[in-house]
Amino acid sequence: MEGNHAGGDVSGIPLGCQRRTAPTIGPNRNSFVIGTLLADRYRLDRCLSSDPDHPQGTLWRAADQLAGDAPVALRQLNEQATQDRFRRLWPSMQLLLHPQIPRFGGLLEGQGCLWLVREWQEGSSLSQIQNQRLQRQLVFGSGEVLLLMRQLLPPLAVLHGQELVHGDINPRNLLRRDQDCLPVLLDFGLLQRCGQQPLTAASPAFAPRAQVRQDPAAAWMDLHGLGVSALTLLTGRPPAQLLQADAQAWQLPNDLDLEPAYGEVLERLLSEQPERRFAVAADALQALQAVTMPETTGPQARADRTLVLAPAVPDDSPPVVSGSPDLPRIVTSSGQEARRRPSAEQRQLAAEGHLWPVVGALLVSALVGTAIGWFLLTRGNPPAGAPSTERDVIGRSPSASLPPAEVDQRQQLLSRLRALQVDRSWFLQLVDASLMARFPERGGRLPSDSLEDAPLRSVWNELAEEWLARVEQLPPALRSRLGQLKPADWQRQRQALVSQGVNSKVVEQLVSASAQALLPGVPPGVKPPEPFRQLWIAAALRSLEDVRIEQVKARSQAPTVLSSRVSAGGARLISISVPAARRLVLGINGTPLMQMTVYGANGEVAADRGPLRVVTLPVEAGSPVQVLVTNDGVSSGLLTLSCRADAPAPTPLPEVDLNPIPDPATGAEGPVEALPEPPGPRPAGAEDPPVKEADVPNALPGESTPDSTAGPNEVSQ
Repeated sequence: MEGNHAGGDVSGIPLGCQRRTAPTIGPNRNSFVIGTLLADRYRLDRCLSSDPDHPQGTLWRAADQLAGDAPVALRQLNEQATQDRFRRLWPSMQLLLHPQIPRFGGLLEGQGCLWLVREWQEGSSLSQIQNQRLQRQLVFGSGEVLLLMRQLLPPLAVLHGQELVHGDINPRNLLRRDQDCLPVLLDFGLLQRCGQQPLTAASPAFAPRAQVRQDPAAAWMDLHGLGVSALTLLTGRPPAQLLQADAQAWQLPNDLDLEPAYGEVLERLLSEQPERRFAVAADALQALQAVTMPETTGPQARADRTLVLAPAVPDDSPPVVSGSPDLPRIVTSSGQEARRRPSAEQRQLAAEGHLWPVVGALLVSALVGTAIGWFLLTRGNPPAGAPSTERDVIGRSPSASLPPAEVDQRQQLLSRLRALQVDRSWFLQLVDASLMARFPERGGRLPSDSLEDAPLRSVWNELAEEWLARVEQLPPALRSRLGQLKPADWQRQRQALVSQGVNSKVVEQLVSASAQALLPGVPPGVKPPEPFRQLWIAAALRSLEDVRIEQVKARSQAPTVLSSRVSAGGARLISISVPAARRLVLGINGTPLMQMTVYGANGEVAADRGPLRVVTLPVEAGSPVQVLVTNDGVSSGLLTLSCRADAPAPTPLPEVDLNPIPDPATGAEGPVEALPEPPGPRPAGAEDPPVKEADVPNALPGESTPDSTAGPNEVSQ
């Protein structure tokens, strides 16, 4: 993946093998380190370039904090000429819209550096895949390479349509994306406009001689690099071994069995003659589409492509015919072999007389061995339907046949396990248990190599990748102990912290928070069963090992200040003594990747885990108050704590009664508006109160009620 091969742009070093030191580069070499936040948005997580002074700049993997920490690729450019070139090219690069070309974002400037933002791609470079296959004596098949070229020519056509030339097409800069297995163009550090003078830092032997001579950049130069890449993938050899002795032309090996139309297209891609080469990608794609696709599109054994190192010696001697008419004619290659033949025949004839007793003895021993083996197998075989104990990567027979893509995926997994020094048996049990927990209806049966179980094998591989990514978070010393950890290992560290005055509940909270990173599905405070418990114990050991305790005493009136450096992935536990009957005002500053949690004297959480901030704890929090600060970054950071013991907040006054005196006429209490109407005549000019229906007596049948509009001597009719 791009994380698996250094971003797909440079170096080709697997991401897991990159050093976690904080590189210092740029004009101000102490300005940008791992954990630096650019433009309040992009956090530098890892440096992927092996040479900070490379003319193409330095490649970083970063996290976009405004997009949920989505990974992005950042290229840091230090040289002014390179910055000016990309400022001119960037508008055209942002117009490149193709699913096999990463999308390009904005430009950032800071401290004399220019940062290029582009989309991150997960996958493995073709160079990595080739090296892994060569270790197993495999090479890319002709059908596989033909498909790759057909898939790569459309994005090249889009690139050339913007009058741009990539300038460095080679297997290291071609990524096979994990999401859809499509090849993706990467590393645009040598990008140039058509007709301009190309740069000179292209990969040796992949660039044509015209590009080395700095002839004007043209689209056919990228097609030439694609042809050389295809030839190296087909043969498994570096380009230097595929050039003629005068290094003026390419020569297809005689053992490369290609269809004539296939070979002709490949020769045209490699040619630099204007009348022979392809001018644009569309012409090459049209020619490749006319080539018949081979039956297989997977890797092939390298033995099928091995050159004959010693040519056959011509045989001028007459053939020697054996004396028996039933035997085939044997052609000897030299007179010396003919002279040795009679003695060999004599030995064969002499041995024929003693052959039958030997054959009889072999038959008897074979029968006895078969009977013993059948007896042992019937006693030792598991019940029908049980998974085999002959474990490969996914619990299946190592001799079973799988698609080439799955074989490659298995080998990559095994290589990563060996590189991380993780116990293979424990890791397989971990992934198997996860798969069985997801599919309990299978009753513990692991997926087989049949076509019907292919979706299950895909789920198994996804689970393996997820667990391996979590295991990589652990330090090497803990990774090598997975499968052998015991509960007593972390209990010793727990007791050591408690003896230093740390509340036991704080220790439990610390361990649970650390375990959540490795076991996100496990509830806090719950210890999962094996094999998951190994990760829980490892998380506890890591969290407790990295804790450093500081003692602080809060004072009245004057603040107490503490500065301390927290290591990458470490934690700092600060115990604050608070005077009696005092509340604590606490403020902490540090890096954006630090988090704080405040615990009261009883071990309960007084301030939830969150970013560094200012909090005020009431008197009820007690003393000592314990503050846990963790550094989730990949570089150390400085924190500054300031605390002060203040007097408790004054008790609030009771609410004021606006009508404290009872009404002398009625004795009622409350607001004037709520008092009932006093008895007696109303003052002159006062409005009559509204008449309620309940206050009007019901009229008898046949009678009417006085109308409010009638006069004093009138009755409504």
